[in-house]
Amino acid sequence: MSNVLDKTEKATAASSSTKPETVRAVAMTAPGQTEMRSYPYPTMDQDSAILKVDMAGICGTDRHIYKGEATELRGKSIFPYVGGHEVIGTIMEIGDNAAKVMDYDRQPLEVGDRVALAVEVNCGHCIYCRKHYNNTTCLNQIQAYGLHPNCETKPYLRGGFAEYMYIMPGTHLFKVPEEMPTDVAVFVEEMAVAYHSLGRASSMFAPVNEGFGPGQSVAVLGNGPLGILHGIMADIHGAGLKIATDLSDLRLGIAEGLYADVTLNASRMSTDERIARVKEMTDGGVGPDLVIECAGEPEAFIEALKMVRKGGTVIEVGNWVDMGKPVNLDVMRHISSKNLHIHSVFHCGTDWRPVLKILQQQSKRFDFPSLITHRLGLDELVDQFGTVTNFDECCKIEVIPHKA
Repeated sequence: MSNVLDKTEKATAASSSTKPETVRAVAMTAPGQTEMRSYPYPTMDQDSAILKVDMAGICGTDRHIYKGEATELRGKSIFPYVGGHEVIGTIMEIGDNAAKVMDYDRQPLEVGDRVALAVEVNCGHCIYCRKHYNNTTCLNQIQAYGLHPNCETKPYLRGGFAEYMYIMPGTHLFKVPEEMPTDVAVFVEEMAVAYHSLGRASSMFAPVNEGFGPGQSVAVLGNGPLGILHGIMADIHGAGLKIATDLSDLRLGIAEGLYADVTLNASRMSTDERIARVKEMTDGGVGPDLVIECAGEPEAFIEALKMVRKGGTVIEVGNWVDMGKPVNLDVMRHISSKNLHIHSVFHCGTDWRPVLKILQQQSKRFDFPSLITHRLGLDELVDQFGTVTNFDECCKIEVIPHKA
């Protein structure tokens, strides 16, 4: 699917569009319940902008919310909300001040520019903001696109599962290279998580052969879109043996086509059998140098700790939602005695320019759009949102609000 237009065509298309009075959006009102809603087309000032949404991905977090495994965020109810925080859109309107400062790199913005939308709008004043901890939660986060505030709070349209979005002051935007298809650029948010994950794992301590580097083995537990992108990023870093586990043959097939040397269907063997199989494949039978937990289940973190070699590295990135599932952790046996490096990665950071460059450089090597199994218009999304819970039917679902 080609989404590439030259700048003149984009500007003409955006400027010639008639500003609608109302905007359609798909809202989730309770777990498992979605409906089409109509909102007023948002108004803007000199510090804000309006995006026409080109494409927005359904995230694993949206899946947890749909299943009722997450109902609150920062102590407040999520519902009703218009989801969609993995957004690529075209600028329909932009204020004079916003045009100068909204791009993260301070490139001037104008109507017709295609941009990626950073998820978070942070306070800029707390200690984490002041010290530039790029992928750490701001203490006073103002907004997370596609998550909070909910869609009953003006100006309502903060998520990508809508025809248009209001972009508030303080938002970071990133110009998408003109030659990059939208169905590649749309992976920038998830790829940014993988970028931070592998960056942390690659902090080497050479004297004792620790940290992750070229030629070393990696196992990715859970191969939905986030897991597959982590596998791709490990491959970009020069990984040796690459092992993928998942419950779905569909997803394992995509992983094999993109990065994995070996795939294991976790539903066909016990945890102990799986760990033994993976260890057998590694040098000396000791386990992978790096294990990345992307399954989003707390038990998978324990599996990662058991699977990784002594002195190895574990990345925990899948358990973003607190589902109230505590697990039994033997700290001495699982961590201390193994001399492990454990990194948790909770956010995608705010600087996505390097990630867009990676997607651009690597798109000829990796077929990123092959992750997409569904491209849904808004009417289809209302009826088919639940597909995201069936791993045997879907990998990545992208929402195209203006789909014919």
